[in-house]
Amino acid sequence: QHQTTARRVDRSVRLSATAQVAVEPLAEDAVAYEKQDYAVVELGGSQVIVEVGGVYDTNRIDAEPGSTIKLNRVLLVKNQGSGDLQLGKPYVESATVEAEVVQHKKAKKVVVFKMQPKKHTRSKRGHRQHQTTIKVTKITA
Repeated sequence: QHQTTARRVDRSVRLSATAQVAVEPLAEDAVAYEKQDYAVVELGGSQVIVEVGGVYDTNRIDAEPGSTIKLNRVLLVKNQGSGDLQLGKPYVESATVEAEVVQHKKAKKVVVFKMQPKKHTRSKRGHRQHQTTIKVTKITA
């Protein structure tokens, strides 16, 4: 006779091994997260919610890395300080978003595999989309 022994995992040991960190409570006038102004921009055929300082990937833009571009297809602008919300029809006329081009790169590879059953026909191709990384520097309404 052959006996097998099952390994048991003691979950209580694993849970008690986690580090306990004391977190100081916030002062009464302190803010846990400062809400920023944001805008919804039409970028590369899709709508993107952008904030100042945010880094975003989009389809390739004809601009040199380090240059500044203006995005004028702004659909919505929210000012957190005054609580103002400007909604465009379809675009907000006076609003622009300034961004700095960080780099050009390629996205992850997408494998395109085509096959016809019973015909012994197969083709496998890879595709990498060209992208531009931008960093938003200013939102004006």
